[in-house]
Amino acid sequence: MTSKLKQGLSALFSTLPTIEKFLHAIVLLGVVWQLLSSAFMHVHGDTLQQNISAMSFLHIYGGLILIPWALVFVLKVLIRRQLADLYPWLSGRFDVIKQDVESIINLDMPETRPAGLAACIEGLGLLALLLALATGSGWYWFLNMYGPNELLLSIHKLSVTFIQFYFFGHGAAAVLHLIVWWRGQPIK
Repeated sequence: MTSKLKQGLSALFSTLPTIEKFLHAIVLLGVVWQLLSSAFMHVHGDTLQQNISAMSFLHIYGGLILIPWALVFVLKVLIRRQLADLYPWLSGRFDVIKQDVESIINLDMPETRPAGLAACIEGLGLLALLLALATGSGWYWFLNMYGPNELLLSIHKLSVTFIQFYFFGHGAAAVLHLIVWWRGQPIK
């Protein structure tokens, strides 16, 4: 079973270049760390920097370390894929998304393709990641320069909601693809 699971994971990532697989893993681990460590943070809009706990600082520094990795990852994805493939609605293209939604309604798993539903979701995930990192680092910069700011912290917490939805949705889609792949393979 372990060998078949490895084959399935390999099949899931078969179309990605090696560097993108590596960056995907680094960003995934960073996001998991951020999501887990955020559960142990006790920072409020009026919390002074000197009152921030060590665990909260591990979360903050984890986010700051994640920024360059995320930027390189996003850049690599944008180099491999066209902007119009990730954000087709910017140019009014909804045809491929519509076909993918129709496939799902018919209980068919749509193939990943440019400007399709999977590509659009990937594009939204990249935006959610960048938004969470930008708002978190912006809040921390403001905290260092001017002190606590409840509005900026609230904006960051709201933006993290998008990455949480993406994280769990993306993970569920990966598991679903793995199940479809698994069922399509001959039983040995």
